Amino acid sequence: MAAPFTQPRGAQVAAQPLTAQPWFKASQRALGRDWPTAYVFVLPTVLLLFGLVGYPFVRGLILSFYNAVGIRTGAFVGLDNYIALWADDFFIRAVWTTAQFTFWSVVFKFCLGISTALLLHNIPRWGSVLGGLILLPFIIPEVVRALAWRVLLDPIFGALNYMLVKVFHVLPVGIAWLGEQNTALPSVIMVNVWAGLPFFIILCTAGLKAVDAEQYDAAAVDGANSWRRFLHVTLPGMRYVIIVATLLSTILTFNNFGLTYLLTGGGPGGATRVYTILAYEYAITGLRYGSGAAVAMTTAPVMFILILFLGRYMMQRSDVAQSSADDGFLSNVGRGLLAPFRQKYVGWALGHVLLNLAIALVWWLRGEGGVSINLIIALNVAVAILFNFWLIHDTIESLIVSAARAVRPPGSAPMFSRGTGRGINFTVLYALLGVVLLFELLPFYFIVVTAFKSTLQIQQIQNMFWPSPWTMEHFRYMIFEKPFLTWYRNTIVVAVISTTISVLAAALGGYALARLKWRGAGGMSTAVLIAYLMPPALLMIPLYYILVQLKLTNTLMALMVTYPSAILPFATWLMMGYYRSIPEELEDAAMIDGCGRFGAFFRVVLPLVRPALLAVTMFAITNAWNEFLYAFSFLRSSENFTLSVGLQGMIIGDVQPWGELMASCLMTALPVVIIYMLGQRFMVAGLTAGSVKG
Repeated sequence: MAAPFTQPRGAQVAAQPLTAQPWFKASQRALGRDWPTAYVFVLPTVLLLFGLVGYPFVRGLILSFYNAVGIRTGAFVGLDNYIALWADDFFIRAVWTTAQFTFWSVVFKFCLGISTALLLHNIPRWGSVLGGLILLPFIIPEVVRALAWRVLLDPIFGALNYMLVKVFHVLPVGIAWLGEQNTALPSVIMVNVWAGLPFFIILCTAGLKAVDAEQYDAAAVDGANSWRRFLHVTLPGMRYVIIVATLLSTILTFNNFGLTYLLTGGGPGGATRVYTILAYEYAITGLRYGSGAAVAMTTAPVMFILILFLGRYMMQRSDVAQSSADDGFLSNVGRGLLAPFRQKYVGWALGHVLLNLAIALVWWLRGEGGVSINLIIALNVAVAILFNFWLIHDTIESLIVSAARAVRPPGSAPMFSRGTGRGINFTVLYALLGVVLLFELLPFYFIVVTAFKSTLQIQQIQNMFWPSPWTMEHFRYMIFEKPFLTWYRNTIVVAVISTTISVLAAALGGYALARLKWRGAGGMSTAVLIAYLMPPALLMIPLYYILVQLKLTNTLMALMVTYPSAILPFATWLMMGYYRSIPEELEDAAMIDGCGRFGAFFRVVLPLVRPALLAVTMFAITNAWNEFLYAFSFLRSSENFTLSVGLQGMIIGDVQPWGELMASCLMTALPVVIIYMLGQRFMVAGLTAGSVKG
């Protein structure tokens, strides 16, 4: 009888599958069940985020401690750059201007956004159509927004002065809205509100749809009127949306560069020079990289606090009751910062303390003339009213109810029948919505009519509101006499390549973060959120410095490699939300049938998230098409310009060829508008993803 064949012990170990190896099981316990697959999926995202966001931020921070002039880094100066800034009148004024610009812009966007969202939510029909029209200013390129308002506010040829002086006879003579110090900043704030209002409206509208209708019915049964239902049902139900929208709008407004620069260039006399423009002037124009980086990095603590608060809400999960220990870094820090304000009297006292510290800071920055005693008293009264809102509200409401009962005793016949009353209410709603729609769409009308006017019609103001006759001369001039088609080609090439890189990396990285189990997923998700909220103004200077050293400035490659820094984090965040909506059982079933993790991803998951990929692609292309700051900073020669930089370069001093500019704006905005019309449903869903639910 033959002896049984036995393998050597080493051969048995070698024959075991990789997943059965003891060292692999130990690595799974340490790094997570899916760590090999997760690392492969997330590697492109990690490399891009580190190379385009992490390293430039650290490089900019280091640069701010050196006397860096030109491409050479000089001696280490420690905090001297920062100390010099607080003795710099230009910097102090820029900080004060930025604070005013941000505060008033966000206040107006908040009030008008909620009001308009309520109007859209309560009208019986045409709500989606009107909402889509209102969103147009948000999606068009920034250069188009700015030029549209520049032609409207022009002191000589502008439609606003024409209407106020010659149509309504409100003013005796026109005003240089963007050319006078007392009107420039309010005008820029108005344009910023116009551009950012659609974002607030679309988020608040989505938030209203998420409020349970049964809560309104229950409140009505309990006798609550419309105002009480708004205070006790609508606002609490929209709390998450309101906080996210307000904080996100604050971050975006605080770091605004393109719109303000395109409108005024920071003038007149520095009246609209926000900190981002000052950083650009110091670093890019003046080649003082150390001082410019210090200007940008001085705002980093403010941004960090805002990101903490915003991350606290964007990373929470409404469907999972988590303990404080499991909420993550941003959640715990945000909760700790907010905790004192939850106590009524402690919050009231802290509110006054913080307010007066802010007043003292402004007093120090601006001198005694910066803050008046009346303003200090008014602000403290405002804080007192805020923390005693309900007591004051109930008192005023009781007085109003008493006065109404005295005029119309209970049991009196109604003034209008039910049908007539509803008709009046809807008429008022549509009229108010029409005013908002007119405000949002009026610049587009003047883009169109100005583009088809002849140069003589524009100069002689023959007919402000209609071309007579219509002409295509400006379109022919831009296409055949200017390098407009070259700018168009450059924009398409940059948009397609940067979008392809960002979408591929986001599709892989978002899946790893949302689906796979591996140690570090939570920290990486936090890093994606921070990168998403990282202002481009903080990265612009170090990126420019790095590109100069790599000799990539004034090339399209500079834009192709830097645009994903803004597109990738947002795309990854959106994809994470979409992946979480897919049942995991579908992947489990595919893997039981023999698919590996990669097979399940490509054969099952990707086909299910095609709408998400379409939305992300649309946003990426739109973002790349509209971008101005990086293109304006990195490009110098006309043959490499994108559309936004080319249009801005057509304005030389006071020479503003409005016909050519409006024709160019029309051709520049057209692809974005077409993309929006074709994919409006997906883009709106993308805008509201993560804003209604945690």
